[in-house]
Amino acid sequence: GLRSAWRDGELVYAEVVLPDEPVGSAQGFGIHPALLDAALHGGLLDHDEDSDVELPFSWSGVRLDQRGVSRARVRITPAGQSATRIDIADENGELVASVREFTSRPVDPAQLSGARRPADGSLFTVDWTPVAAGTPVAGVAILGEQAGVGESYTDLDALEAAVAAGAAVPEAVVTSVGTAPRVGDEADAARAATADVLALVQRWLASEPLAGARLVVVTRGGVGMDGEVPDLAQAPVCGLVRSAQSEHPGRFMLVDLDPIEEGGEEERGVEESGETAPDWAALAGLGESQLALRGGQLLAPRLTRTTGSTLPAEGPWRLSAVTKGSLEGLALIRSDADRPLEAHEVRIAVRAAGLNFRDVLITLGLYPGEAALGSEAAGVVLETGSDVTDLAPGDRVMGLVPESFGTAGIVDRRMVARMPEGWSFEQAAAVPVVYLTAYYGLVELGQLVAGERVLVHAAAGGVGMAAVQLAKRLGAEVYATASPSKWDAVKALGVPAERIASSRDLDFAETFARATDGAGVDVVLNALAGEFIDASLGLMPRGGRFLEMGKADVRDPEAVAEAHPGVRYQAFDAFDAGPDHIQEMLLDVLDLFARGVLSHAPVRTWDVRDGQEAFRFLREGHNTGKLVLTVPGPADADGAVLITGGTGGLGALVARHLVTSGGARHLILASRRGLDAPGAGELVAELEAAGSRVQVSACDVADRAQLTELLGSLDVPLSGVVHAAGVLDDGVVTSMTPDQLDRVMRPKVDAALLLDELTADMDVQSFVLFSSAAGLIGSSGQGNYAAANAVLDALAARRRTEGRPAVSLAWGLWAEETGMARGLDEAALARLARQGVRPMPTPLALELFDQGRLHDRALVVPARFDLAALRV
Repeated sequence: GLRSAWRDGELVYAEVVLPDEPVGSAQGFGIHPALLDAALHGGLLDHDEDSDVELPFSWSGVRLDQRGVSRARVRITPAGQSATRIDIADENGELVASVREFTSRPVDPAQLSGARRPADGSLFTVDWTPVAAGTPVAGVAILGEQAGVGESYTDLDALEAAVAAGAAVPEAVVTSVGTAPRVGDEADAARAATADVLALVQRWLASEPLAGARLVVVTRGGVGMDGEVPDLAQAPVCGLVRSAQSEHPGRFMLVDLDPIEEGGEEERGVEESGETAPDWAALAGLGESQLALRGGQLLAPRLTRTTGSTLPAEGPWRLSAVTKGSLEGLALIRSDADRPLEAHEVRIAVRAAGLNFRDVLITLGLYPGEAALGSEAAGVVLETGSDVTDLAPGDRVMGLVPESFGTAGIVDRRMVARMPEGWSFEQAAAVPVVYLTAYYGLVELGQLVAGERVLVHAAAGGVGMAAVQLAKRLGAEVYATASPSKWDAVKALGVPAERIASSRDLDFAETFARATDGAGVDVVLNALAGEFIDASLGLMPRGGRFLEMGKADVRDPEAVAEAHPGVRYQAFDAFDAGPDHIQEMLLDVLDLFARGVLSHAPVRTWDVRDGQEAFRFLREGHNTGKLVLTVPGPADADGAVLITGGTGGLGALVARHLVTSGGARHLILASRRGLDAPGAGELVAELEAAGSRVQVSACDVADRAQLTELLGSLDVPLSGVVHAAGVLDDGVVTSMTPDQLDRVMRPKVDAALLLDELTADMDVQSFVLFSSAAGLIGSSGQGNYAAANAVLDALAARRRTEGRPAVSLAWGLWAEETGMARGLDEAALARLARQGVRPMPTPLALELFDQGRLHDRALVVPARFDLAALRV
């Protein structure tokens, strides 16, 4: 810690030293965190007990010159009004590290209360960190059709034959895992791919000529990151190979390439996709056990500690642009949606909210005036004001709802309407802003009539697609711009190819002027800015109505009229119509849907807690149609929670916890033996005595017919799922059989996929998958278990990209003899300890369960790890 500190004018000097215990671990860090923390304490020399509590806020110009120092001297120098410079030297005066500019910020002590809890430090996520390529290995062999620089061979047999004939043994052998053909269901595909790779791994390890080489197993989309949808057939391959790495250090490496984009050919290779083939020699020389290549960038997985849920502790919350100018300023904050209602207002539990480019502009500080994020939603009425007589709690509604990116919203009754029967919350949330904007702009303000020409910019976006449909219904001639990759979507709306141009350049002006023989258009519905506005105005030589909905570049109407005679320029927002007229227009729009005149645009969803990714996706113009943020609903104590594997092991522990700590009133405990399972009767009696209604079902949840029957028998709506079922059948990869794969994957994978499918139309608010850290760290002797759990991790990621609730809890070792710990002897426990896995007492594990299931990440790792021993 801090041994001494003194001041010399404005300069502060300090001596810091590591305590005896961490000294030996100093070499494992660039600079040991405890030593750096002690160095920062020197800057508190003038602080007393009345001073504000301050925490580090920003670091600039950080430089590291030496590693592994355990004693140091520190100089702290003012660097501006509120910043300092920090120089750290060793005992000989040689520079260890420096920070050109360091700032701290005061923090409310109340925010720190409860920060230190037993679970702190035991909750992790996996982050993919950029790394640089290493020193190339001497020789690379490439099997099959995988692209890259190296000696090519048709298969492993051909390589062995070449080595037998005198060819040098390569240091790395690269082979790719093909996507399994979709001849059956996803579970079959996952098992088939895993069985194929198991055979490959066994064949590789049996090859004496190649005993000194490393097999680089290449997957595509086997891991999901940044909103990607992982390939559920490739994911288990990664889990299996990680176990092989643990059992045979140095013999395997995993490399995951960019997933095939939607609509891409599954069989295409790197060359066909336009990608640059990886430098396999440099990748193999990096010393990492696993890498991912995304957009040419190399990434490696790292376990990082995380806190529990990022949701505010109590009350309603919403997504807000806390600091504007960057998407990094988005954060979840407490909302005032629980304030008392005015007589004309309605309180709504938001279930889905539409994301618009307006929200991106607000976040980036580019929107004129002050505005809150979120302007439309669909949800369930919670409460009505005294003057509202035509709505009641439980009614499903949709409309223009301010501050809608959160759990609840308050809105004027006139701004919402009942949701049509058969619509999902996501569909309903995608309608209000885009269709009202298009309707208000073209019908009310633009007064578009049959025979006129209208230019719709960004026609593949939400408003654009709505505007094209409305314009065609009015009998207008539609011209449209969109990114070339989205032209097919515009053509599908009935716009001829000759009336479509790119929104990425100004050529549309010449194209459409030529197509109209110089007459141009009568109405422009604009969402672009800068030169694109000028070019669009040039397409109105006869005058017309220029309707600006983008707000990124608002012009002066008088200046526009002077420069372009006859052009009426109007910037507008659907909210400008006022509540009464909004109600009329909303009912008109819904009537057009009911009559089949309008149809839904494509919808892509994100969980609101992943809002930053959704905002980035929209900002970069990747969307076709509408983006919607889904909002996790509150735990419904009156709804039923289904726990698979619920009569014993972890399932029974969770059942007790949900009743005693979570107040769950209805539990469905499913297991293969049902009430015949040991202890099931006693468990039911205990739970019912605690106030819960319990249904025990003898159900094989991996069997479609049995699970369908179980779900159909419920007399209470299903609100939550905890998939804790699973079996172990351990064995090293060299002796593992396909039957062992099937035995372990079926209750994990088949059941999870069936639960995902059969509950898709239910209002499930919580979908928790019990996975295992074995799928991440590759537990020795559990390759089948690792493979199965990797599928669960991928499924959770996929559900989150679809805007559906899901979290995969990749459990570490429970101290009780259940789950991963079941049947482990002392030798096995010692092996796990060497891998960095320590057992968790049950109270700690259940606390982590509560934190993890509410987390904003799809994959959370509740575990006690010795990070010095662990390698991910």
